Amino acid sequence: MSQLCLSIDLERCTGCKSCEAACKQVNGLGPDEYRNKVMWLGDPSLPELDFLTVTCQQCERPACLRACPVVPKALSKDPDTGVVSVDESLCTGCGECVLACPYGAMGYDPVDNHAVKCDLCAPRRARGEMPACASVCPTRAITFGKREDLVNLAHEADKPIRDHDHFLQGPSTLYLDRAVDVGGAAPKDPLVDKHPPAVQGAPPSGAAPTSKWVQIPYRKVDDEQPDEIKPGGCNICFNGCTLKFGMKDGEVVRILGNDEDPVFQGRICAKSQMTLQLYRNPSRLTHPLRRRGPPGSETFERVSWEEALDDIAKRLLAIRERQGSEALAIHMGTRTGVLNIMGFVPMFTQLWGTPNFLTTEPFCDASKVVALELTLGSTCQPNVYTPEDIGSADLHVYFGDNQAETRPVNFGMVNDWRLRRGAGMVVIDPRLTATASKADRWLAIRPGTDMALALGLIHEIFRQGWHDRPFCEEWVAGWEVWRDFIQAQGYTVDWASDLTGLDAGHIRQLARDIAHADGCMIFASRGINQHSNGTQANRTLMFLAAITGNWGRRGGGYFNVASEPDWGRVQVPEDHRSPIDRPALGNSPRRWLQGMLDGEPYAIRGLITGNNPAAHWPDQQRVKEALGSLDLLVHMDLFFNETSALADYVLPAATGVEKGGISRLAEDRRIVWNDRLMDPPGEARSDHWFWIELGKRLGYQSVLQERYKDPAVFWDEVLRQATPSLKGVTMKRLTSTPYRWVRIPVAEETATEPDTLYLEGTTAFGCEPGKRFPTPSGQLEFWNPTIEAKFRALGLSSLPYFYTEAEANAGHPGVVLEDRAAETSPFFHSPTLADAVSLQASTEDDGTEWDTQLVTGRPTASHFHSWTHYFWQAQEMWPDLYCQIHPDKATPKGIRDGELLIVESPQGRLEARAWVTSGIHPDVIFIPIGWDTRQPFHPWGSVNDLTDGTLDPVSHQSNLKLHRCRVRAAREA
Repeated sequence: MSQLCLSIDLERCTGCKSCEAACKQVNGLGPDEYRNKVMWLGDPSLPELDFLTVTCQQCERPACLRACPVVPKALSKDPDTGVVSVDESLCTGCGECVLACPYGAMGYDPVDNHAVKCDLCAPRRARGEMPACASVCPTRAITFGKREDLVNLAHEADKPIRDHDHFLQGPSTLYLDRAVDVGGAAPKDPLVDKHPPAVQGAPPSGAAPTSKWVQIPYRKVDDEQPDEIKPGGCNICFNGCTLKFGMKDGEVVRILGNDEDPVFQGRICAKSQMTLQLYRNPSRLTHPLRRRGPPGSETFERVSWEEALDDIAKRLLAIRERQGSEALAIHMGTRTGVLNIMGFVPMFTQLWGTPNFLTTEPFCDASKVVALELTLGSTCQPNVYTPEDIGSADLHVYFGDNQAETRPVNFGMVNDWRLRRGAGMVVIDPRLTATASKADRWLAIRPGTDMALALGLIHEIFRQGWHDRPFCEEWVAGWEVWRDFIQAQGYTVDWASDLTGLDAGHIRQLARDIAHADGCMIFASRGINQHSNGTQANRTLMFLAAITGNWGRRGGGYFNVASEPDWGRVQVPEDHRSPIDRPALGNSPRRWLQGMLDGEPYAIRGLITGNNPAAHWPDQQRVKEALGSLDLLVHMDLFFNETSALADYVLPAATGVEKGGISRLAEDRRIVWNDRLMDPPGEARSDHWFWIELGKRLGYQSVLQERYKDPAVFWDEVLRQATPSLKGVTMKRLTSTPYRWVRIPVAEETATEPDTLYLEGTTAFGCEPGKRFPTPSGQLEFWNPTIEAKFRALGLSSLPYFYTEAEANAGHPGVVLEDRAAETSPFFHSPTLADAVSLQASTEDDGTEWDTQLVTGRPTASHFHSWTHYFWQAQEMWPDLYCQIHPDKATPKGIRDGELLIVESPQGRLEARAWVTSGIHPDVIFIPIGWDTRQPFHPWGSVNDLTDGTLDPVSHQSNLKLHRCRVRAAREA
């Protein structure tokens, strides 16, 4: 017998649950039905986090088979492969096998009343395919094969195989032990003295999905195989993963990874697969709705598209007549799609005459964008996810970037490459995230002090003479000015240690490691961007990379999500443009609120939005007051949510393969295309259809042409032409590959796709020969009189003065608004108002009342903003809003794991379930984004009920990572 089995590498598993998602869709499993299940395991008293995939062990002496009372038995063991399977037609549903399995690996179908279990995807194996879990696993933690071969591979890799035959069943599944735990200590056994957090293991609040939510492929049918396979991409996150959509009768019935993709090789996360639960979701908006009562009354009537569009146009014209064209604001999120936010909407704003159009960038990465444009002269970042580039680094350092949960496939590649090469990994984060759990070292920094840590590292590198002097002298403009400033300010390791709460020895060791690594990748993300010092923190980390020679090389660089084209503006004919007489109110919707409420510096009376500001914008009390004051609020979305309840019109939107277009801006400069594969439900329409139809009613049809409803025509003829680095990304080229992506920049259809950019001896795209970096000087620019003058215009300096939020540490500088009128900012591409500020030491000390620091961010890998809260399986994986809290804070307050707690801030109040863990800074709590009170399964309030309106004065990035609060047990309320 050649025993078949799975090998599961605990060093690589990040608990993303992609294997669960694949198993359910391939095997027709509904709610509460499992053939495998991924458990998060921890010990609240220790900073540890492990993940265990519970699945059939394909035992030599299976207890389930012996317990089966049916004659003939419903369970059998294949004599050739050793695989144990259940014949569901013979199973009586008695449950004896479920109780008998000592590993808890047997599942049960509560609808058809029979046992279910892993048979290593027998139908797929019969077609020559591997089990679904192994095919999609983003981290390569799951391998399928003959047990003897897998054992040999483990021995060759010097990977210890866990002995888990405590029940004398002869399990065949292999579990490969972790070599070391975070901090270099020998790991504890994840099966001993560890358990799932109560927020995952206990019964959730809310309602379970009913049968109306469970459609093909989550119920077995006789003919379950797709008729046709179509390539495309996931449009949820910046990983930009490529997919294969299985089509049947004009519907998407299967989503798996594209195994023909040379980068991802079929690896995808759970979210991509669970979009199957989006297309025919019973909560989808399917008809236009008009509000009949006051805002928030939820009294709506169904109307036709014609009636809705006619009235919206009429009311927009009335606003323009009273307040001017600038009184209309437009806010579109990533759900809207690249063709809209970079094409149709900018064209509409020129035709209408408003500067007040923004995307979600001010909440995500505006500070990174400004920092890159100042330093690099481009938002096209150098590095790509290949073994030769990012995979060749000797060291990976993550600053506030939980890549394992926010971009699981990319992290899976990074972790695999570094384990194969023996490269190091360090994570700086207030939380022991899934990313940190895989690192060699986790540094639990105080929120808001990453810039201080970077300054301390830079000071130490210069003090020791570890900087790459030849690179600095040739390629870093202003490096000596920065060096002298940092030394004069006394930004030493000891200074950084006091601010960050990190051991000075650990900081010195990290400085040494970064400086001496043969290639260091510095990753950053929202943990750096979403602060009032976001622009300067990004620039400081960029400087750290630059002085160590980690720019424009393979295996070294600074990488902050995501790399974007240097977008050109889609221009409309001059004789069709409406004049814009006033500058934009700001680079953040936060700066629209005063215009909505007070009419200052001018009024905003209308808003068209394609996301959910009544849950996702910070300072929700003020946001909802502002939205409720508008003359017109138009909301176009997939589901009825908090913003819908305040809207005058709620319009049903199409998504992804229901409309076609660019899926997302992938993290490493890949442009991924989706064809339109299926019709949206009911009367739902694409966003670009809406703008074209609204344009007709305003006389814009000669510009927003009818034929642009075909996204391929609009891409090829309009959007691609506006941006030089995209001109070679033709539809012909995009659709000529089986994986539907092209890496930019490419100027011509036949041009070679670049990998690493800005290598020594190369010329930057679009620059004159010999200019390595696309800045005016051809160098990385950190200080020159021009940059300094821009900062001085706002009362700041381009030198890296440390400042942060007042909540971080009283006595250190923070931003204070100057008492003078807003002026035009020098940091944006079109006239935009900004406030002058100064840096002043904070004297606030709210330690007695507000004794806790709140950090917000993305939840676990199965969720993304609010989309996934309408996916029954994502809610099954992580149902409830949770609050991670350290036992040193929870215990004195009487807060127990899994129980309800209350968080209060100066802005509001929120309830959540406690997740007591030592994997968080003792002074910090973490609450994720994405929940709101109108979601179908497990509604909760939004964490933005607690956040405030603080902005980075340079980029207008919102602070979402540091807020004062207090916590108490709900039972004491």
